[in-house]
Parts: sequence; C-alpha cells; structure tokens
Amino acid sequence: MKRALEWILRFGLGALFVYAGWVKLRDPTAFATEVTNYHFFPSLAPYLAVTLPPAELVAGAGLIVLPREWRRAAALAVALLCAMFTVAVAQAVARHINVDCGCFGGASGPVTGVTVLRDLALLAGAIAIYALSPSGPPRARPA
Repeated sequence: MKRALEWILRFGLGALFVYAGWVKLRDPTAFATEVTNYHFFPSLAPYLAVTLPPAELVAGAGLIVLPREWRRAAALAVALLCAMFTVAVAQAVARHINVDCGCFGGASGPVTGVTVLRDLALLAGAIAIYALSPSGPPRARPA
C-alpha cells in the first residue's frame, strides 16, 4: 500500500510539474508578466520566468523517472518550489491583489484562498513523497 501511494503521488505531482513547466516555457514573456503582477519582488520576474519553468520540468521529471537514491532530492526540490509558490500566492490573497495565478499558463484563473489550499496540498504531497521514499543505498537482497 505504501509503495502504491508513493507511486501515485510521484506520478501525479511529477506530471503536474512537468506540464506546468512546459506551459510556462512556451511563453516566458507572459509568465514574467504574471510574476510581476504579484507585486512580490517584481524585479526578479525576468529571472524567475527563465529559471522556474526548467526547474519545474526537471524536478517533476525527477519524481517520475529518477532512481530511488535520487527520488528524495526531487521531492525536496518540488517541496521547496511548492513552499515558494504558497508564500507568493498567500501574500497576494492577504494583500487583496487581483492577479491570475499563472501556474498553468494564461488560463490558470484568479488567485484565491482555494489557490492557497491547493498549493498547501501540493506541498503536503511533496513532503509525503519525501517521507515515503527510502533513503540511503539500496539494500542487497539475501542470496
């Protein structure tokens, strides 16, 4: 049961991050505009528009395809990205900034309290993957 839950979380969250990164990579200018609209370190928007999509792609793909020795690192990377996204979204909601999420390209919808809850759920999923993934070198099977 534990392995099935880990696989479902890894594939689901990994695919979500691959998709989100791919969509943003297709139009970095639009993504930079979305980041700027958050009014949260707007001077970093061009840099985030260039670095976040590839980071999402790599971390998401890592959850799906990396061997177990590296899986926890991919889960940690996704958790850190989710934490950063949660802070950005929560500050926009708290400051009553009317902004589209930008999470999945132009059709992502506005940022609301539900967006914060969604990001917290994704963060919890990444933490669960980290906790469920075995650590250390693989065990040798008895002969």
